[in-house]
Amino acid sequence: MLRLFLLGVLMPLWVHAQRLDSLHLMVDAEASDNTPFTFRTFQEASTHFIDGTTIYIRPGVYWIDDPDDPTVKVGKNGREPFGLVVRCPRLTIVGMGENPHDVVLASQRGQTQGAIGNFTMFDFWCDSLMVENLTMGNYCNVDLVYPLNPQLNRPKRSNAITQAHVGYVHGNSLVAKRVRFISRLNLNPLNGARDSYYEDCHFECTDDALNGTAIYRHCNFDLYGQKPFWSTFGKGALFVDCDFNVKGENREMFFCKQGGPVSVIDCRYHAPSDSIYVGWTAYPQPWLRCYQKNFTLNGKPYQIGIRRPQNTIVLPDTANLISQGIPYLNISQHEAELRTGETPLTLVCSDSKLVKWRVTDYCEHYVTLRPIGRDSVQVIPTNQSGKTVDFCVMASTPDGREAACHLKVHPRLLPAPAFLRKPTLQLKKDVAQLSYDLDLQDRYDESLIIWLRNDIPVSIVEANPLAMSNPEYKLSAADNGHRLSALIIPKLHGSLAGDTLRVDAPKIIKRQKNTKHLETDFHDFPCQWQSQVLPGYWTTDGYKPADTAEYPWAFDPKKPMWEYKEGFNGAVGMGLLQAQRGARIMYTPLEKRYGDMHLKLLVDPTKTAGQGFGSATGQYMDVCLKFDTQTLTGYGLRVIRTTKHAKAVDFLLVKYEHGNITPLTDPVSSTCYRTGCIISIDFIGNRLSTHVSTKTPQPAGSTLPHEVSLSADVTPNSFGGIHIQHTGSSGGESTTMLHHLKVEWE
Repeated sequence: MLRLFLLGVLMPLWVHAQRLDSLHLMVDAEASDNTPFTFRTFQEASTHFIDGTTIYIRPGVYWIDDPDDPTVKVGKNGREPFGLVVRCPRLTIVGMGENPHDVVLASQRGQTQGAIGNFTMFDFWCDSLMVENLTMGNYCNVDLVYPLNPQLNRPKRSNAITQAHVGYVHGNSLVAKRVRFISRLNLNPLNGARDSYYEDCHFECTDDALNGTAIYRHCNFDLYGQKPFWSTFGKGALFVDCDFNVKGENREMFFCKQGGPVSVIDCRYHAPSDSIYVGWTAYPQPWLRCYQKNFTLNGKPYQIGIRRPQNTIVLPDTANLISQGIPYLNISQHEAELRTGETPLTLVCSDSKLVKWRVTDYCEHYVTLRPIGRDSVQVIPTNQSGKTVDFCVMASTPDGREAACHLKVHPRLLPAPAFLRKPTLQLKKDVAQLSYDLDLQDRYDESLIIWLRNDIPVSIVEANPLAMSNPEYKLSAADNGHRLSALIIPKLHGSLAGDTLRVDAPKIIKRQKNTKHLETDFHDFPCQWQSQVLPGYWTTDGYKPADTAEYPWAFDPKKPMWEYKEGFNGAVGMGLLQAQRGARIMYTPLEKRYGDMHLKLLVDPTKTAGQGFGSATGQYMDVCLKFDTQTLTGYGLRVIRTTKHAKAVDFLLVKYEHGNITPLTDPVSSTCYRTGCIISIDFIGNRLSTHVSTKTPQPAGSTLPHEVSLSADVTPNSFGGIHIQHTGSSGGESTTMLHHLKVEWE
């Protein structure tokens, strides 16, 4: 108390010595009325900011956004909702407490928790901003504890972690000293300035949180997630004499989600176990170069990113690169594709020192390097191997910096292949077989084959060089009464594609039996837009359900909604992924009455923490059976992200009726929506039931169920369609990969 008393006596004397005036303002919640240049709220003071203002803040909790306001905040002009927009060319903010805990600038909103969009407390438009000796916190998912006056404590808004920001800076420079930045997901501790510097600061965050182009000196970080940076592209981030404290149970930790340069000098990592893996990013690009010096894990020397050691430059103790700023060597591009016999590549390192160029060991004969001056090189492709190779060209400087460009070097491009034998299409008992011979020229066949029924693609495959037979299409009852065709686009590895050639079956298809099951791993799935709803066909299009109307998003019908490709993060191997939000597929069976039905779907959500989707903004996946694809009527399972949990989703059975959804069960929260998730849905008699499980172990410490079983009594129908609707954000790691689908009708 004596310390607080002295602070209360001495601070006014200090401020008086500074002579409050139009450039030196005070914020004091206890100030009396009409005190010159003194304001009770930060908001009121901000209306008096002019170029060069210094604002002093007395101890207390100052709410930048009213936490008791029930209004749901919405952003303007496509931006996030903000607590306060501040415009001042040069601004300094100083907390007048004994330590940074004493002055708190606070908000308590986040995405779906009092806001639509990633609520951000501050939006600073300042060419130069300096912040010192205070706390900036978004207490949406963190308790506000204020020791100087516990009556100002406030519990978190929600346990479910959501996107809740501190602030942005639009300008040239940010300097933060002795500042505590508090939030969780997407902390954003005043991100955005061209140059940012943090000293003696404290950060609490989960993922996608830190400023990726900043210098951090003598700072400490409490890491409640796995990847504190979204990315550090550009010159990257530099840490000097910093401490990282792992607060979760992750067995693997990374600095970045999307990668980029990071430099870690004289820093210490503190984790619950010595066996934890610390990497630069989960999927490091071959060109990535990061720097470390005197780095320890739990007090022991440790090399970051050892799984791909070429990404790490270990600086010797004598290195003094940081005296020149972030140790980064700029190169004109990081990735390139070259073809032998075509235009060479010129790489430039914008550095005044002499640059030395080299290629990955044993790859020297695939390119010729021709130096141009002190900092440039011409890369001439000379790949005569007949196959595509990839490797790096590296640039290095005498002071230890390095940059790389990852090359993919193709052999000389051949003309389109000629047919040695005209393609024919033969119908056998249960398959259509395309037969042709190409002049392979010691290359392998990469022809694209599109199978058509009534000019609608039903299967798209690339010629398999390992296949022992000609390309085949399995016939089904859906082909009866129709003439099948095949389009072939001839191409060899390393050749131009030839003209498309169409081959028609010699006769109408008949006598194929109507099977009682459908099974696909999606490898030949026709992904292009196909909005017709026809018996025996997949409908592949986009749809915005009515229950997402409050969330503004749209898709482009001129672009595919789905793509078959390799996955990432939690999605393992190849599978069908959503290319746009609102992606939908439906299968319409042949016209008949259908009884009991069984569906089994294997999926891999790309998100690994169990939340499945980008945010709780109407993002879900519905998997339906006993479905009328014309009227959007039937039954299914909904998997949806909600605000209840940050690392789990809700499951519930639903009824579709002309596109309107009615819940059939109460939602059940579970952690099972992870890699290797098996969704089984059965419709037997008048009973709809589902079971969902995963091969991925349950996360440590979770009290939620790790598998789900639901059932409901329903009214039978005669429909037999399938419907899968995804409303989650796409193009990143919020998608769900479809691996295998099996459906049985009775």
